[in-house]
Amino acid sequence: MYTIATRDHDTHVVNLGVEAVDASTPYVLVDLSDTTNFPHSGTAEIHLLGLLLNAEKHSDGQFDVWVGVVTENDDTDGSADWIHVFHLEHVANATDSTDRHSDVVDFTLGGGNPKGLNLNVESGALVHFAGNQSQANSGSWQNDTNRVSPVGSTTKPAAGDLVVWVEEVGGTGTLDFSITAIYETA
Repeated sequence: MYTIATRDHDTHVVNLGVEAVDASTPYVLVDLSDTTNFPHSGTAEIHLLGLLLNAEKHSDGQFDVWVGVVTENDDTDGSADWIHVFHLEHVANATDSTDRHSDVVDFTLGGGNPKGLNLNVESGALVHFAGNQSQANSGSWQNDTNRVSPVGSTTKPAAGDLVVWVEEVGGTGTLDFSITAIYETA
């Protein structure tokens, strides 16, 4: 007999697809305060349940796809703490310069952690997460600059937003990717 688990919150999904990335680039994956264009209604915090990444790297480039949360920002710069990174590296076969990468990250641990990662930000810091990887005082996260997001190219990052930093680590290739986030808000 199967038991279906019930949830007391609405689960939301966003997808960001980008092609031909050839330089380090910031993106907003979930704009926490935007309840008009994004599918959620809560604006206090994001609970990240899972991530899905499908990517194709062309030529012999190296990319890291960082996923994190803006912890503070103003009209000069901002900071993001990274909660996960996908490393996309060179191929071992010198005659094949195209790599494909597919990965699923389940932050609910198969249901053992049903609320996923609580990404609440207070006083410039994540409340329920500690890590040693971040991007501090970066113009990529300033609050007056539009970034590409799942709902267009006019999303300005703010504290509490789920963001993506595609970093070109080396090589001369380009990256096509699709990243999906499954989340809840409070």
